[in-house]
Amino acid sequence: MDGDWVDRFERPLGWLAVPGLPLYLTGMTAAVAALSVFKPEFSGALVLEPTLLLRGQAWRALTFLIVPPPAGPLWLFLWLALVYSCLSALEAAWGEFKVTAYVLVGALCTVAGSLATGSRFDPSMIHLSSFLAFARLLPDREVLIMFVLPVKVRWLAALAGVLVAVEFVAEDMSGRAYILAGLASYLLFFGRGHYDDMKQAWRRRGR
Repeated sequence: MDGDWVDRFERPLGWLAVPGLPLYLTGMTAAVAALSVFKPEFSGALVLEPTLLLRGQAWRALTFLIVPPPAGPLWLFLWLALVYSCLSALEAAWGEFKVTAYVLVGALCTVAGSLATGSRFDPSMIHLSSFLAFARLLPDREVLIMFVLPVKVRWLAALAGVLVAVEFVAEDMSGRAYILAGLASYLLFFGRGHYDDMKQAWRRRGR
């Protein structure tokens, strides 16, 4: 099963699990967005800036996860609702430890990629990774596009995968590192499952 290798670490590292992680991440992101309205420079103290991280501002290795994307209030609300839904579904399917590990792996890889390239990375790819995991576990779940059109998340995930692949090809080394780092959790948790799916499809085709 996808990501089963993580289960062996739960007994020795279970204390790392963050209870209510979906609510914590989305709630703190909403709080940062609200504070930034009155103090625009506030979010700048939280972003993943590698030069400042190396100067001792270690909190940036985690606080970048709660920096909101540049968006208006409505789109920010919809984005937070989607992130919360995806992480909550993962937590319900996996438990607190596994979903914490999923987010933590993405965060650590993103920090490593930022330090290696000297570029500022945001958490967008980590959130996309959570959506892809949600679509992998619950492919037939439907979302309403523009509150009207029901679409299964498997098709949205497929579209996102194509767009990311095109972006990966077009990007420079820093951009590619950003994409790979943010999607590291998905690749580690689900890469083997996709590989097995492709092998089975190839075998069926050869019959």
